Amino acid sequence: MHRMSMTLGLLVVSWAIGISHADAERIKILDRCDPATFNTTPAGVLCDPHFDGGVTLDEFGELLSPTAFGHPAWRFNAPYVEIEPQEKVRVINRGGEDHTFTEVSEQFGGGRVPNLNMPLGLTPLPQCGANVAPPIHPGDSVQIRGLSSGTHYFMCCIHPWMHAIIDVRPEANHDHHPGDE
Repeated sequence: MHRMSMTLGLLVVSWAIGISHADAERIKILDRCDPATFNTTPAGVLCDPHFDGGVTLDEFGELLSPTAFGHPAWRFNAPYVEIEPQEKVRVINRGGEDHTFTEVSEQFGGGRVPNLNMPLGLTPLPQCGANVAPPIHPGDSVQIRGLSSGTHYFMCCIHPWMHAIIDVRPEANHDHHPGDE
């Protein structure tokens, strides 16, 4: 009997872990860098040499202007997520370059790469300093958890047009039932 209850307990714990993992929202970090052209810059290797993105550095640069505001293949997918206070968000870098997923104030701004800020007319935000916003390397992921109720703004501090909003709904009052008034 003891062995059966332990087995049942392990099954319940496994099920609960699976459920909590399944409930985590996901945001994919995407880009389409072409290693052959991105890795020939004075900055060195920018794109994973094994990545097959297809967008050349010249094509990328053509969309760095205040009107185009960055290449659309460099983005967060999904740019808006709504969660409960206890939920977490898993952010996965599926691109070929380093990115950040950095919480900023209510106003998006510039990142830490002057050559990407200048054509867009952006001023760097203090949250985007090199020692403040660690990179998420291709294939890596981070979990965002413990966010307070309200709206949270995130951006890539390398590619400042990459934005996401995580809206944390206020805790529901589970003690209140319709008709209790």
